[in-house]
Amino acid sequence: MACCLTEKEYGYDDSRFEKDVDENFHCSICYNVLKEPRMCRNNEHVFCLSCISEHLKVNSQTCPECNEHLSVDTLRRPRVLNNYLSKLKINCDHASRGCPELTCVEGLETHVANCGFAPVLCSNAECGMEINKRDKVYHETEVCEYRKVKCHDCGQIQEVVGRLEGKVEAVIDSNAEVKKEIKDVKENLSKVNKDVDEVKVMMSQMLEKFNMLELLSKLPSPTEGIFNAPREDILIAGGLCAEDGAELFSWEKNGWYQISQMNQGHIAASSFIYNGQLFVVGGDDTKTIGTLDLNELPLKWVEFSDKLPYESHDHQTVVYQQRVIHIGGYNGDEDKKSNVISELQLTSPCLLKELCQMPQPRDCHGAEAFEDKVVILGGMDDNDVLDSVLEFDPKRNECKELPSLPHPMHGMATVCWRDQVVVLGGRDKDDQDLNNVFMYDCKTGKITVLPSMLEKRYECCAVITGNTIVVMGGDKDDDNDLSSVECFLMGGSTWKYLPSMNNERSEAVAEVLPSTRKCVYV
Repeated sequence: MACCLTEKEYGYDDSRFEKDVDENFHCSICYNVLKEPRMCRNNEHVFCLSCISEHLKVNSQTCPECNEHLSVDTLRRPRVLNNYLSKLKINCDHASRGCPELTCVEGLETHVANCGFAPVLCSNAECGMEINKRDKVYHETEVCEYRKVKCHDCGQIQEVVGRLEGKVEAVIDSNAEVKKEIKDVKENLSKVNKDVDEVKVMMSQMLEKFNMLELLSKLPSPTEGIFNAPREDILIAGGLCAEDGAELFSWEKNGWYQISQMNQGHIAASSFIYNGQLFVVGGDDTKTIGTLDLNELPLKWVEFSDKLPYESHDHQTVVYQQRVIHIGGYNGDEDKKSNVISELQLTSPCLLKELCQMPQPRDCHGAEAFEDKVVILGGMDDNDVLDSVLEFDPKRNECKELPSLPHPMHGMATVCWRDQVVVLGGRDKDDQDLNNVFMYDCKTGKITVLPSMLEKRYECCAVITGNTIVVMGGDKDDDNDLSSVECFLMGGSTWKYLPSMNNERSEAVAEVLPSTRKCVYV
């Protein structure tokens, strides 16, 4: 079944609507509320236009639900359903920037085009800050660091100095008193220039703090409706101390529940959800791929029919438009770190098709997929801890450098929140464990610091569900594996503990279960 990555192209997220939308009005491909609905001819199964078009392009020409022959030309428009959906109240695309408006779906495009909270760039040279459209004039004329400001005091000083220097030049050779006056004026001018420089430094520091506050102000309050999004259950698997174990966290029951063990231990592996199945890929001293069919109950692990071409651990895998991208890691067969970005083809035999090479090898890095790119952060090469950030273009199979992280780090967890990568914990170049949390803007490279975690965590794992970040396990102060779990609501001010896992775990993998998957807890 086709994989959906962005609401921009596919269905609407449930959390955007004024009221809960009946599950019958959800697309069975992207699981979101239907956008431009289309249905098959005979059994009237309904999908988003973009979702079913993508499915028919990359899969067989059949309906994903009933397997009847289907093409884009034979899709039907469900008029009554479309009329119903067009009247539903939905919040603005720019709600995260502060827009409070609720409008009908049919009027959403017109509202967004004229919304005062739409992002625009400051036109002052060297600024380029992203601001709300309605704040553009005020920002450019009142608060921008690069706005043109007339300095009346400096002009007066220059005028006075100019007059004095004119008089002095006429009598400088014959009047010793004037020479003394010149010396005094120059000394005073030097002090004034020093004071001006100090004021400039102070203003620069104040502007930097203001910019940080402005970025933080873009995060809505946790009490706003957008942050009442439902939270899906979480699955964690593998890792040190529990390499073949797995357990689930239920928000409803507020506890962890063990499920069946994996067929093979997986330490420092990677994971992803693809076509309704959870995949755990490789790990230290194994080439196997463990799978879990999320549609079947009870949940039972099955070993994939084929193995990786080589042992790979401390790598990353992300899903990009029906493609599984495998990034770097340690090649156990060749006993070296890899600089290769490949496409993992889940066929028999299982293949890693090389797409691109990074400037240097790296493992213990972070990676997140966005709508048109994959961002790779930090990690370790053969000699050093890295602060570099790469952007991989899967359409061109090319890498380019982005602005660096604030400092070198590895073994951190990452999650994707809108156009930001949230970086959590890890270890710095001096082997110090971290509890720092910050957001990296993938468009500008700007850093926004978030409240620190309650515990230092190296080789932990994290997920984001709704707008809540959950961080699990990890290593603390060398060989002290953690079972503790903590969470943070975006827009909030503090981290809070959740119930601890049944097992201590570091170097594990974790995934958010789709909201349509209802698991049985024992």
